[in-house]
Amino acid sequence: MIQTCDPPRTLGLRRLSAQEFCTLLQKETSSIYRPHSEVLRMVTVGEVWGLCAPSRQLLAAQPVLPMDADLALAAALRACRGWRGIEGGYFLAPPVGAQDPAQLVAATAARARQLARGRQVLAVLDPGAQQLLPLYLGQGFALRALRPLNSLAPCFVLAAGTATPRREPVWVPLEDRMQLARQLAKGYAALDSRRRDQSIWLGMYPV
Repeated sequence: MIQTCDPPRTLGLRRLSAQEFCTLLQKETSSIYRPHSEVLRMVTVGEVWGLCAPSRQLLAAQPVLPMDADLALAAALRACRGWRGIEGGYFLAPPVGAQDPAQLVAATAARARQLARGRQVLAVLDPGAQQLLPLYLGQGFALRALRPLNSLAPCFVLAAGTATPRREPVWVPLEDRMQLARQLAKGYAALDSRRRDQSIWLGMYPV
């Protein structure tokens, strides 16, 4: 279960209201959270969970949304992945806020799996949040696509529940988007990551 923001000396998690989420978004530049009406629909059809300080100050937030929702991002994901296989599933929109989102992503990923009840769970990341990819891979997600979603800049599309083949991966630097796109187009997925010379490298496997 996701804990509420009650422990006096630890960061906590609780479900947010539309007003709280919109207040946190005032400094957010991602086009995923535009226009305002789209954000309000997210809160209405899904759940938005927030990470808060002992003082109850809101530090970060992340929506957990149904795949069949009447949302531009959900429609773009359905077009990207195909409706068959993701019906009844859930997805994580990008986290927002200045706080390290590791605790938040772990909680929202668990919540999405709970809501999906064995159906597909996806996640979307803005290209500017590429440093979070290792965090998602560590939560059991696999990078499956890098493509524009609903006229947005190319986004990372990740899927949970991809088994790791028993073979050596092809290591690709995250900064080399052309090579990464070629491997994804060939049916490879990024399931692992490591750092080399201050850069993130992705371990690509055929899936």
